[in-house]
Amino acid sequence: MKIAVLGLPEFPLGKKNMVDGRLNILEDLIKPSKTTYITNEYLDSARVKDADAIICEKEAKLDLVIQDLEVVENRIERLPAGEEKNFSSRLKEILEKNKCLIEENFSEEEKKTLINYNLVSIKPIFFVDKNENKPVEEIMFESYYSSGMICFITGAKDKELKAWPIKKGATAFEAAGAIHSAVQQKFIKAEIVSYDDTVKAGGLNQAKQYMHLEGREYVMQDGELLNVRT
Repeated sequence: MKIAVLGLPEFPLGKKNMVDGRLNILEDLIKPSKTTYITNEYLDSARVKDADAIICEKEAKLDLVIQDLEVVENRIERLPAGEEKNFSSRLKEILEKNKCLIEENFSEEEKKTLINYNLVSIKPIFFVDKNENKPVEEIMFESYYSSGMICFITGAKDKELKAWPIKKGATAFEAAGAIHSAVQQKFIKAEIVSYDDTVKAGGLNQAKQYMHLEGREYVMQDGELLNVRT
């Protein structure tokens, strides 16, 4: 996942592991051969259009608004009178109130239209108050989850323990595809156990009593441990 960072000059850019304390606890219980965290790429403000989401210091919010306002105003000038021009004018009114577009409610049809506008303030935005002095690791973790993402976990003793990124609402079948297309194609059933049950039981083998078999339409929950039967 690519996340642009605005207004936080000390924030480390580039590809960084998103440290998840749950993996550290599972590591002690499961004894894997290695542990792999989710990796996100943090971009500078010049690459905000390339980002999937944004971390924005509150005082830098205006930069996003101005950038989108310029795009919308240029669009309005080019468009003939009609529905699309009216919609663009509505966007302009929102932005002129110093609001990011993500803060406004749009219909599903309007959201589809907005995809073609290539605007930055419609992306998921995690606002940071620099005066709170939040640790970087905490900002990374919270911004990831605020963007509509969750994770699931795979692993076993002497094998890799790994967190995988998926969108909130993703199915077990889609989670299998995140692992590998070949795993998805051979999907039969998903063995699922929650993180909490695994910790409560004292390990993955001990947690088998809590394990449940699910089909491809099962909606994954954050932090669940997954084994795909193929």
